[in-house]
Amino acid sequence: SMILCTYNKATQELTMTSFLRDLYVPIPGHGSNRINAAYAFGGTSLLKKTIGDNFAVAIDGSIEVDFTHFAEIIDQLGGVEIELRQDEANLINQETGSELSEGLQWLDGFQTLTYSRIRSLDIDGDVSRTNRQRKVMSALIDTLRGIRLTEMTPVIGKILPMITTDLSRGQLCLYALEIVPQLSDIHIRSQRIPADGTFTDKTIDGMAVLEADMEAQRQHLRKTLLK
Repeated sequence: SMILCTYNKATQELTMTSFLRDLYVPIPGHGSNRINAAYAFGGTSLLKKTIGDNFAVAIDGSIEVDFTHFAEIIDQLGGVEIELRQDEANLINQETGSELSEGLQWLDGFQTLTYSRIRSLDIDGDVSRTNRQRKVMSALIDTLRGIRLTEMTPVIGKILPMITTDLSRGQLCLYALEIVPQLSDIHIRSQRIPADGTFTDKTIDGMAVLEADMEAQRQHLRKTLLK
């Protein structure tokens, strides 16, 4: 999962932009490939450079979390409330031994991880899956709206060992000091790259990929992130 989070201080708007993993792009030092190959080739640092070079965005920092710690972090934060379809509930039940049903459901960490990884239920594959991932992030923020920084500080201390980041502890604390008090007023926007109508499905070197109009992607990001 690759989500670029951008916070506009002036408008108090948080924009989450997912990058579909089959997007075909140049990867520095490795030719052209699916964008998720950048992480396989060079970890988060190469993925950051690949996104920065291709989409003309400056990424200030990155946070990486694996599946196990993702579930643990969700549990540390008390879970999330998600609107489920019946087929989504059935799949989560099958994977986790739960008894969820259609409608608003409170999910624990393992259930949330399973929901975030669903891909088989929709013909558009990664489009719906990334939409679910952004829904989880939005729901997580909703659970924290109104929380006091004094309540959040010990939780942050528990979460920090579960993530990998190129930001210092001081930088993370400064971000928390700035953003946590604003959570009740933050407006969340959700989008993905490539945008609708700007890409085609292709097979290149035996790979099923998304070939996109890259200038259209850059223009879309400028329009949505720099307003």
